[in-house]
Amino acid sequence: METNRIAKWLKDINGWLNPPGCESSIVSHPLHDSGCCTVGIVHEHRFAFYFWGLYSIDKDSPHAALISIDAHDDVGVTGEVIPDDLDNLNIRNRTELGLFAWLRLRSLNDGHILPALYLNFFSDVYVLLNDREDSAAFKTARTEQQQRDGNGRIHTVKFYQNSEKLLYDLPPDCPVFLDIDLDYFAVDNPNAGSVLGSENLIPDAEIRSTLSINGPLLGPILNKIVGLTIALEPKYCGGLVNSLHVLDILNQELFDSTLCTNSCKWKKAANP
Repeated sequence: METNRIAKWLKDINGWLNPPGCESSIVSHPLHDSGCCTVGIVHEHRFAFYFWGLYSIDKDSPHAALISIDAHDDVGVTGEVIPDDLDNLNIRNRTELGLFAWLRLRSLNDGHILPALYLNFFSDVYVLLNDREDSAAFKTARTEQQQRDGNGRIHTVKFYQNSEKLLYDLPPDCPVFLDIDLDYFAVDNPNAGSVLGSENLIPDAEIRSTLSINGPLLGPILNKIVGLTIALEPKYCGGLVNSLHVLDILNQELFDSTLCTNSCKWKKAANP
């Protein structure tokens, strides 16, 4: 690899390039006309870090909390937080931020939350893991951990399998950055021996209930949302067809099928 030539390509970029496999839409706030937020769609979950970083540049006070809905624990471990890398990352340079998400975060897409906390992107993190499998294992796993950011502040990550408990613990006046990994709606296929890429989806009615803009999970936080990232992760959804099927349901339930159009808007809530 000719590093000098690649360095020249990077210097010659006009404007910026979004990372590979990423799309975005700018939408007004779900319930009022003041302000707007970005909806970032990523193929691999670690690229959500790119949109989180962009949000952190322009965020208002108070700090938003991250709610991450996922089938897996993508928080990472303390040893994966490399201060030298993170302290020298210029998050205001979109190309550098995108390259960092691609090349320096874990390629298994399970270690991007702690680095985000080290950079103070969010106040705290609330992770909702699905309760369809491994419930016994969850009860013996960590339910809370902490990460110190580069300025010495402590951030807390809490894990849940119950959305009611998560919402109860969420500070009442805290803005929310919502992160949804579509593999949350996938389950192992027992007929395929739990082989990666063979997963089945849960029934559409259950997916719609979770993603409903008026539902028990999203309804209570709708007025707090300041950003949204969506991870397709087709390898963990049982394939691209399954992943795009869930994305289509999300698009219907949250955006009236306008996502990534020039008229993207939140679906109107029945009881704002």
